[in-house]
Amino acid sequence: MSEKIAGFSLKHKGNSYSRNAQGQLVSVTNWETEGDMDVYGTVWGSITFLQDIGDANADGGTCSWAGEGFLPDGSKVIGFQEGTWEKSGNHKWKLVMEGEDSSTGKVRTESEIELSTLIWEGTVYSRD
Repeated sequence: MSEKIAGFSLKHKGNSYSRNAQGQLVSVTNWETEGDMDVYGTVWGSITFLQDIGDANADGGTCSWAGEGFLPDGSKVIGFQEGTWEKSGNHKWKLVMEGEDSSTGKVRTESEIELSTLIWEGTVYSRD
C-alpha cells in the first residue's frame, strides 16, 4: 500500500441472486454513497460474491467490485477490483480487494460490511 486516496461509506440498496454454471450462488449487492466521496464524487456500484451450496456458512471467499463515480464537474470515474471476504463478527465481513480505477490507477481497498447497519465502510489506497 502507498497512500490513502479516500475513505468511504456506502449504503446498501438491494441484492440480486443467480446460479452460475458451477452451481454456485452468485450474490450481487448494490451500493451507493449518500453524498460525494473524496476523489470519486457520487458512487454507485456492485459487489459480487460467490458461494458454494455445500458451504453456505463459509468463513470466507472471493468477491469483486464494479462501479462508477460521478464528479461534480460532470466527469465520471469507473473502477474494478477483485479480492476476498472473511467473517469478522456476527453478520460482519471484512473485504480486501485490488484493482484499478480510471482516475488514480492501481488501488487497494480495505473495508467492512455490517448487516445491522447496511453500511459498507473502508479506505481506498494507491498501490504500485
